[in-house]
Amino acid sequence: MSFWFVGDEEADDPRFLEAGMAASWLYTAAGSWCMREVRGRRNPLPAEWFIPTRWVRTWPNGARLAGRLVRVGLWERVADGYCFAWIRDQNKPDALRQQRKHEREKKRAQRACPQGTYRGDNGPNQELKKVL
Repeated sequence: MSFWFVGDEEADDPRFLEAGMAASWLYTAAGSWCMREVRGRRNPLPAEWFIPTRWVRTWPNGARLAGRLVRVGLWERVADGYCFAWIRDQNKPDALRQQRKHEREKKRAQRACPQGTYRGDNGPNQELKKVL
C-alpha cells in the first residue's frame, strides 16, 4: 500500500494558506488519488503524477480550486489536467519506486530464509535491534 505524506509544516506554508482550505484538501486528495491509481500495478510508474481534469471536475468548484493551486505554484496546468509543481520528496514517483524496490528485496530475503528464521531487514537499525 502506498501513502500520500503530509508534513506538519504544510499547515503554515504560505502557498497552502493562500490557496485556502478547500484547495489544500484538493491537493492532498489528488495525491491520494494518484497513489491509488498505481496500487498493485507492476507497469512502470509515471515520471510525474498527473491529475486529469475529469477527476478535478468531480469536486464542487473543482476548476476554481485547481486554479488557486496553479496560481500559488502548487500545481501546473498541462494538457487535459494538472501536475504537481511542488511536491514533497516522499510523494514523488521515484520515492515510491525506491520503496517498492526495498519491499521486493525484503520479501526476497524472507523467502530465502528457512521458515521462521527471518529477523527483519539489515537496515541501519540492525545494530540497535541486537542491543535490544
